[in-house]
Amino acid sequence: MRPVSLIALAGAVLASACSSLPLQPANDAAAFAESAAELTRSLILAPASAEAFAERCDGAHRSVAQMRDELAARSGRAGRGDLADYDAMRQVMLAVGFGEGSIMAEAHPDPALREAGDACQQKMSDLQASISLSRPLFERLQSIDRQDLSAREAFLLEQVLEDFRRSGVDKDAATRARIEALNTELTELSLQWGKALREARQTMLVKPAALKGLPADYIAARKPNAQGLVEISTAYPDVYPILNYAHSDSLRREVLQMFRNRGYPDSVPILRALLEKRHEFAGLLGYPNWADYALANKMAGDPDRAQAFLDRLERAARPAAQAEYGELLATLRQIQPQARSVPEWSSGYLQERLRRTTYALNSQEVRQYFAYDNVRDGIITLIQDLFAVEVRPWKDAPRWHDSVTAHALYQNGELIGRFYLDMHPRDGKFSHAAAFPIRLGPTSAGVPVAALMCNFPAGGHDTGLMEHSQVETFLHEFGHLIHMLFSAQPDFQELAMHELEWDFVEAPSQMLEEWVWDYETLAKFAHNSKGQVIPRPLVEKMIAARNVGLGMGTLRQLTYANVSLNYYNRPPGEVDFKAMWDEMEQRFGLLERLPEVHQYANFGHLDGYSAFYYTYQWSLAIATDLFSQFEAKGLRDAATAQRYRDTVLAPGSSRPAAELVRDFLGRDWSVDAYEQQLNEASQPQPVL
Repeated sequence: MRPVSLIALAGAVLASACSSLPLQPANDAAAFAESAAELTRSLILAPASAEAFAERCDGAHRSVAQMRDELAARSGRAGRGDLADYDAMRQVMLAVGFGEGSIMAEAHPDPALREAGDACQQKMSDLQASISLSRPLFERLQSIDRQDLSAREAFLLEQVLEDFRRSGVDKDAATRARIEALNTELTELSLQWGKALREARQTMLVKPAALKGLPADYIAARKPNAQGLVEISTAYPDVYPILNYAHSDSLRREVLQMFRNRGYPDSVPILRALLEKRHEFAGLLGYPNWADYALANKMAGDPDRAQAFLDRLERAARPAAQAEYGELLATLRQIQPQARSVPEWSSGYLQERLRRTTYALNSQEVRQYFAYDNVRDGIITLIQDLFAVEVRPWKDAPRWHDSVTAHALYQNGELIGRFYLDMHPRDGKFSHAAAFPIRLGPTSAGVPVAALMCNFPAGGHDTGLMEHSQVETFLHEFGHLIHMLFSAQPDFQELAMHELEWDFVEAPSQMLEEWVWDYETLAKFAHNSKGQVIPRPLVEKMIAARNVGLGMGTLRQLTYANVSLNYYNRPPGEVDFKAMWDEMEQRFGLLERLPEVHQYANFGHLDGYSAFYYTYQWSLAIATDLFSQFEAKGLRDAATAQRYRDTVLAPGSSRPAAELVRDFLGRDWSVDAYEQQLNEASQPQPVL
């Protein structure tokens, strides 16, 4: 009997997942193409109910389990088709469990559907754990004749086999059983952590007079209630303008205290359990701790190299940070002559005063040119111009909320990707900023689908004014989005993206941030309410003041990176969350700290990035080096942009990241450019 084709099943499963009919396998290319087309039409991101989505998830789960069993039971000569079928099976898990499931969990306005999304992710994660521990499946893939494969396919196969080994497939039965149980527990804890942070919103009521100094659009968007009080929440659009502009020292302090304590104490037991389970998992695989396990397949390779990198950056950043602190203290003494230290709740406010006095730069003047609607259109235009693509509306796209917009990406008239923008805060929604893969292909009409989730003000000049730093964040996250879309391959798409080294993955997005400091880019969309283009002299002031706070901000990032690494590089029993956080704050922080805050309780990256938050600085060093090519050739040089896309973005993880960077730079990457930037930040700044 001829075995059922897993590729055919992958295409058919999602089209039939909402049906109670048995899965009808197809075993030829035409049937698969028909199923893939049906999948495009059946993309479910606005299900009728939580029950309907649960049924869809259950159907996909059954089908993946069937694929796993069929592939594991195969006999005879193994070849390229087995790898393709394994990839197709993973595509199905991504599409429903981790694509649609994550959108439901993180963004759907219906709490029942958020619960259904969490449940689906748990179910698929459990199934993935069983797949990763299947010896028959591992042995089938291991026996694939490499002569059937191209160099790229052979590299992907080795990645897959290494993933199996890192999952514990070569351990004894009892160990594998415990690992599988730990995987289930860790997935549940991760979902609990995410839910706790999504629902950690806190509020306070203040008198309108306390908002003195805040931008007019901020005040207009927050009307007093029946008691004449204004509600302030821990959502980003509420918090950061207060920290930067509010004249009231007490308001800044209270808001920061509330912000830093969100999630506490409810999330703390979850974090403790995450550390304990991960430490046990690493031990079962022969590693001394989770940090050693987690970094073994990263560019850094091990915690010692990561720590040495962080220590090098500290030496580069500290002189600039100390100079900046002196400037802030001098600025504070203009208001409070007896001040002996700079409180952390005043640092943003004082930096803003420093920009005004030293650079004649008023950030509220800058804000008037960055209405959300214009920023969105401007960033899309930049991507179109830079990479010779076209963004069109994605008509009739399924949407989970009315504020979500849907778009299609074309090149030379050919559809190459689709994406969503879910950009404004609401109760129960993911509260940070990130890009979410929904489809990687060849599903969904052969193109990848992704979503961007952020929390920016909405609208035009009346309600939607953004800080320039938020514009930078928007473009950063959009960089992740286009990386997902541009890395589409005709085959093995899921395998080609899932193991891109995490300490490289931020670099393309961080490099793209540079374009929002380019006048020619800004002039295309930065217009005020009168339609006037942002003046070039104003942008020149922004650039001159760009390094304000760079040294202290870098030390802040080193605090987070060292906390991340040190929470996970030892037995959990030796980790005192608050004491270790305070120790790192004391080492790296120069500011007077708030008492009794528990920022670790809401530091979301302690789950996803776990031990390797250092990746933001590692990636930034790479990004700074990458950008040197554009600096030399011009930010709008089409040939450089195309070469960058071809060598860095398009390959995904089909080759090691260091090789991709070498292909673009013509040499190995170096920390030197970033270190020089930090050193220059410590030099005296010109007064304009």
